[in-house]
Amino acid sequence: MNKVDFTVAIPTYNGETRLPDLLDRLKSQINTEDFSWEVIIVDNNSTDMTAKVVENYQAEWSKLISLKYIFAPKQGVEFARQKAVEKARGELIGFLDDDNLPDSEWVAQAYSFGQKNPQVGAFGSQIHGEFFEQNSESKLPENLKEIACFLAIVERGNKPRLYDSKYKILPPSAGVVVRKQVWQQAFPKTLCLNNTDKAAQLPSENLEVLRNIQQTGWEIWYNPAMVVYHKIANSQLKRDYLLNLIRCVGLSRHHQKKMTLKSWQKSLAFPDYIGNDFRRLALHSIKNGESIKADAITNYQTEFLWKTIKSPFLFWYKQRKAKTKVPSYQAFPEDEYLLEQIATAFEEKNFILHAQNILPIGDEDLNRKHLEILLRIQNKTGNIMLPGKFIPTAERYNLMRTIDQWVISNLFTQLSQAAQRNSNCVYEINLSAASVNDENFIKFLHQQFNIYEILPETISLGIHENIAIANLKEVAKLISVFKEMGCQFTLDHVGRANLMPEYLKQLPIDYLKIDGKLVKGLTNNQDNLRGIEQIHNLGSKLGFQTIAEAVENMRIIEFIKGLGINYAQGYGIDYPQPLILAGNPIKMDNYNFNTVNSQIIQAAVA
Repeated sequence: MNKVDFTVAIPTYNGETRLPDLLDRLKSQINTEDFSWEVIIVDNNSTDMTAKVVENYQAEWSKLISLKYIFAPKQGVEFARQKAVEKARGELIGFLDDDNLPDSEWVAQAYSFGQKNPQVGAFGSQIHGEFFEQNSESKLPENLKEIACFLAIVERGNKPRLYDSKYKILPPSAGVVVRKQVWQQAFPKTLCLNNTDKAAQLPSENLEVLRNIQQTGWEIWYNPAMVVYHKIANSQLKRDYLLNLIRCVGLSRHHQKKMTLKSWQKSLAFPDYIGNDFRRLALHSIKNGESIKADAITNYQTEFLWKTIKSPFLFWYKQRKAKTKVPSYQAFPEDEYLLEQIATAFEEKNFILHAQNILPIGDEDLNRKHLEILLRIQNKTGNIMLPGKFIPTAERYNLMRTIDQWVISNLFTQLSQAAQRNSNCVYEINLSAASVNDENFIKFLHQQFNIYEILPETISLGIHENIAIANLKEVAKLISVFKEMGCQFTLDHVGRANLMPEYLKQLPIDYLKIDGKLVKGLTNNQDNLRGIEQIHNLGSKLGFQTIAEAVENMRIIEFIKGLGINYAQGYGIDYPQPLILAGNPIKMDNYNFNTVNSQIIQAAVA
């Protein structure tokens, strides 16, 4: 592997529209001929087309500079940055947010400063605001200049300066460069300020890491030769946005103060800190009086001081709550391994689609194929990991929306490239609860149909019965929208005939897929037989077709055919096989059914 001197790391979440401007700037970097560098995009479990944007840029990227896609399954910006450090090959790592536009010499200046100052563990950029939307002056309004630092605008002159630890000022994460060795030494096992969700109320994760770097004896500097433009939307200048931002920064102040103290000093310093914060608030109130409510900046400063006072009490509450909180899910020993396998599958395209035939056994059209799309992970040695192994972990770590979208995008890509992309076939795609409950999923699916020009009539969306019952309103909306387009719907793993009339009337589906647990045991259990018959009769009454899954032998197929079931699926008919459509007409004989089961198929369709 070739040596790399400098890594540009870009953590992003749903950066589909923001990344192109940044990547175009990186393509235009100059004066980098004397050292090697790379770019890595760290996708923090995005639900948009971020991966596709990166793939498109990779196709036209310079061969001299690596552009790599990394998938960070755990959400939270510092998890993404830590993932970037793990994957970075450079001694120096420059972090850019996806709304940063580096000057044409940013990479060269960053590398040069790092080489000339080996005692510096981290150094930040000079950052200007880039007000790209309609703004009367296209610059930061005069009345907001006092709080520019909260918007990651850093303009501290044109000479390099040391960030002195006694002043408690540090650079923002945007445009900061760190030494890989230093980051690895300073990154804490647990981030107190890790903002994994809005309810945490504690941003400033980068300050915690930088403070640790400073505490270990490394210097942190301001390097004005590294120029970055921070794209700031009009919405980020609105009162509500700024108030929330400033409140969050204030709430993080207590922990930052504690980090500068030795253990024995922390309890002694607490009264002084609280007293000083109350004194500052009192002086601020006396000085500004009634203008606190009228003047925006004064109001922001007041909120910051109040949240600073509240900060230690919030931390005490959260620490106490963390000790008694019951985890929302049980972590398993294999989770870390499986998360790495899932991340690698996204990065190295190790996900593969399989398909299993669903065979008509009644009077249905034999010329119209019906396939269920299945997902596998295949590693470099060819070993296959089945979904039962990795899906539970994906569900625990909120990865299912991303996986569903990968399946849909890749199936649609194959269909669009196939010789008969709108063939006489129905493709059943299973949806997770995360997708059903994602308000952006409908928009995503519309987008995919439009991009790849797939006929909606060829797609059946499969929803597990438990998901449908638990999310009836969301499922009904999804069905309503895509039924109108022409999509079909399958209700999967149906096994409770007594519950069905209550919710089925609200769901105009096309197929009822009978739970395999009922089907497997029907030959030895009359209750199973009656349950299947009840489900089929109710489905027929409502105009639905029925599918029996887990059909494993001739005896089962004879039973379900006698009950009037419309379709059969299972190992007795067809094993799942890799789905390869591009360039090949889709025909029944493309599926190499097991010769052992040929008599079953012939009998079923006779």
